[in-house]
Amino acid sequence: MNAVLGHEHPRLFLWIPVLMGFGIVCYQHLPDLNFLGYVGFTCFALAFLLRRFLSLTLILLSLSFFCWGYGALSYKTATLEHNNVRLIHKKEKGTFTGMILDQEYLLKKNRYVIGLNDGRRVRLTSNASLEIGSIVKFDATLLPFSKPILPDGFDYGRAAFYKGLSATGRMNHPEILEHPKASSFEKIRSFVTAKLLEMMPNESGAVAAALVTGERGRIPEATRQAYADAGIAHVLAISGLHLSMIAGLVFMMFRRGGALSLRLAERYDLKKFAAVATFPFLLGYLLISGMGVPAIRSFIMVGIILLGVLVHRQAISMRTVAMAAILILTIQPENLTTASFSLSFAAVIALIAAYEQGWSPLQDWGQQGGQWRKPIVYGVGIVASTVIATLATLPITLYIFNRISLQAIIGNLVAIPLMGFLIMPLLLGAVMLMPFGTFSPICFMLDQSIQLMTKVAVWTASLPGAGIQVPKPPQAFIWLSIIGGLWLCLWRTRVRYLGIILLVISIGLLWVKPKPFYWKAPEGQIYWYDGTHLSTFAHARHNDFTEEILQRHLGLRDIRYEPEDLVLAEFSGQDVALLNQRFSWRKHRYLCDDCDVIVSPYRLPDSIM
Repeated sequence: MNAVLGHEHPRLFLWIPVLMGFGIVCYQHLPDLNFLGYVGFTCFALAFLLRRFLSLTLILLSLSFFCWGYGALSYKTATLEHNNVRLIHKKEKGTFTGMILDQEYLLKKNRYVIGLNDGRRVRLTSNASLEIGSIVKFDATLLPFSKPILPDGFDYGRAAFYKGLSATGRMNHPEILEHPKASSFEKIRSFVTAKLLEMMPNESGAVAAALVTGERGRIPEATRQAYADAGIAHVLAISGLHLSMIAGLVFMMFRRGGALSLRLAERYDLKKFAAVATFPFLLGYLLISGMGVPAIRSFIMVGIILLGVLVHRQAISMRTVAMAAILILTIQPENLTTASFSLSFAAVIALIAAYEQGWSPLQDWGQQGGQWRKPIVYGVGIVASTVIATLATLPITLYIFNRISLQAIIGNLVAIPLMGFLIMPLLLGAVMLMPFGTFSPICFMLDQSIQLMTKVAVWTASLPGAGIQVPKPPQAFIWLSIIGGLWLCLWRTRVRYLGIILLVISIGLLWVKPKPFYWKAPEGQIYWYDGTHLSTFAHARHNDFTEEILQRHLGLRDIRYEPEDLVLAEFSGQDVALLNQRFSWRKHRYLCDDCDVIVSPYRLPDSIM
């Protein structure tokens, strides 16, 4: 054991964010273990005092980092509660006054985050066009956020709470009491989005806004689904791809531009000058992008790379990823279980692990030969990166989105070069020219480039094997996949291959089908699954969103509608009677004697009970 730890000692740092993650998950299920904060400090102090005993020190440090993650989310929760962040649980109707804090563009309306005078922040939709920073008076009906449809489903209320929101709803008859006095990054972000949508009023403008400010609300649902089925949905989410491209473009402009002057090239290290000049552009892009988790992770990593240029150090390493994860989990621990955090870190960890040893021979081959080798290396790099990132994110995609695309290589072979050579340079030029007025020529070329990428996404999504819908695997699948994948990627010695065993077991769980069940939705509609089909009553109120979630959970495309008002079925060895709202007890009083369970959308008559 000590020999293995000795060889892997430089990699132990990489497990700090993993241990913090386990602590965060523990808080989500057991939020009342407040004593763990004291345990963490005690373990850290003991580890310092007993540092000569390697095994004991590692155990104590592991416990302290576990408690660090637990305490980070506990502190974040307590801080939000102290700042009057409370989720409402029933409808509130009235007239309110508040300040517009943020704006999101949707297809046919806008959505605003408003800070009310009572200290609460709410998210409301409206057809009105309002400026960020305005003080408005309006009528509204505040509604609570939706609860999880399924026991392990997405909790909209929890996500809203950690964004500082208390309610959602719709704003009516807004009256501007005071116009904004000062600008902010939110206002600049809104201006850039509006300008791009104005210059390109079609879906290309919506995609351009998503690439610059992260506003994806104006992208049609069919287009977003095409990008997802084509395996290039990551293009629409600002992440390492976008920040590294912007950093590379700005770095190249300053370095090549400075080299035009022989005096500057001889007297100064232009690489360091370009690295320093690139950082403000990178920070500005992060601020107007909405500061999503992938963007923050990428900013930290690219920032460390630029720092590495200044001190002549190679900065692209697994340690850089670990540092980014530690910072994010300390500041925003609630993002651990989000799709953006999981997919972003899974992809970059797998790519770095694969290229730590396997990329150098191909790179050397490309540099030592003629110019014709570089396009080959570039194409192989895209294919290899797509395969690695797809395999790494596949378990998360299956568990969260219940879909898989087998055509990602085709989509990325076109999308990545388009993004790198045309779209991102044109977007950089368009944003830099915005303060000086119109930029129609750039917008025309940008529109054509984005349309081409969208057409490729739609064509790729139409191919066989794109957008395959699968049932949601059991929870053990995602745990085994994550632990096995991390074990395989973070270690360097042969002990890493033990992770393959966990991955193989997790793959076997994909053949475990969901068990038959019956379920009553909050609005009273009853659904049941017999192991093959999902059904509900035809003559009842339907919720399209609920049915979409259930179909995606089961990997089904259709739902059966039962015309009768009574269905007799067997679940887990019990005879169950499923009743519709129109069901009459007058002719079916025998059900109480013949059935073990009766599921009704309304309270049963006292005479029956």
